Amino acid sequence: MYAYSRAALREAVRRVREASVPGADVYYSLKANPHPGVVNALAPLVDGFDVCSLSELETALNTGVPPEKVLFTGPAKTRPEAAAALAAGVAVTVESPGQARLFADVARELGVEGRAVVRVNTPYPGRTSGAATPNQFGVAGEDLTEVFGVLRPSALSVSGLQLFWGSQYSAADVILAARSAALERARTLADRFGLKLDFVSVGGGIAMPWCTADPEVDWEGLRAAGPATTPAAEQGAPTVVCEYGRSIVGPAGILLTTVLDTKNVDGRRYVLVDAGLNHVMIASRLIAGAGRGEPLVRAVDAKDPGTMSPAQVTGPLCSQLDLLAENVQLPALETGDTLMFLGVGAYGPTFSPAGFLSRDKAREIIF
Repeated sequence: MYAYSRAALREAVRRVREASVPGADVYYSLKANPHPGVVNALAPLVDGFDVCSLSELETALNTGVPPEKVLFTGPAKTRPEAAAALAAGVAVTVESPGQARLFADVARELGVEGRAVVRVNTPYPGRTSGAATPNQFGVAGEDLTEVFGVLRPSALSVSGLQLFWGSQYSAADVILAARSAALERARTLADRFGLKLDFVSVGGGIAMPWCTADPEVDWEGLRAAGPATTPAAEQGAPTVVCEYGRSIVGPAGILLTTVLDTKNVDGRRYVLVDAGLNHVMIASRLIAGAGRGEPLVRAVDAKDPGTMSPAQVTGPLCSQLDLLAENVQLPALETGDTLMFLGVGAYGPTFSPAGFLSRDKAREIIF
């Protein structure tokens, strides 16, 4: 069972807002955790939502948030998605000439106006150093003229630009430099194409450290950056929007799992639990382990907490991939005891292959 804390969500939003672009609106990205209880708890704490599907759009709008505070993102929307988003009145990202034509056509067919946010392809900076990483998102620089040429005569106004530069960054200097570069590029593009923008979205980028070797986020370095010259600080300039997902909901969730069995094989101690990679994919060897260290797993109310020894925590699946934590220190455990994985509020059930081996899904609560 996943359990999400409202108090932890409040604290996470406060911390992220203090570390964000000064004066920026904070949007929550539902892809990190779309559970309706989580989204409803966040609705009064954040300024808007970032959604990537019709289901996420419905969840966001059901909180009562105004449509103008919802951004529908994703590199390739379908015609039904374009129609639903335009009918709902939410802003939509446009990420290619073909997608610009799709939205222009759908708006004409529906007889509605719309708000387009042109996402500009932005390579992701290296974590600490090294070359930027290319990606498939956004409009290539050489296609921007065509995209604006399609949108200008259409029923869609170009209300914003999005320059999303990546996720899972911990170093303050990398985050601050990426934000600054995105805002400067937005200024340049607005001047070049004569755009009158309502907002500029520059993503979030702040990491969710949840493995033992993950670097801690330099929260102090981000807060200490202080006021900067951003569009939000200039008279009549567009609002800056920062979208955050994992850094808000990640620390607010734990996974509780029951010990089904314990045994020793070839001198290795195994603790078998009822949660598997089908429930918590991010703890599996496919995501964790290796250079990231091990997930933060603890025993709940252990009978002999002082006796610690290495253990392999595995799930119940008939697969060697179902190894959730390797050589982690745990006390003596018995069948029926409880373990908890910490900091897994993001990318839990919806990121995990729940259909694998057709087993029961994990439950979710918010408290």
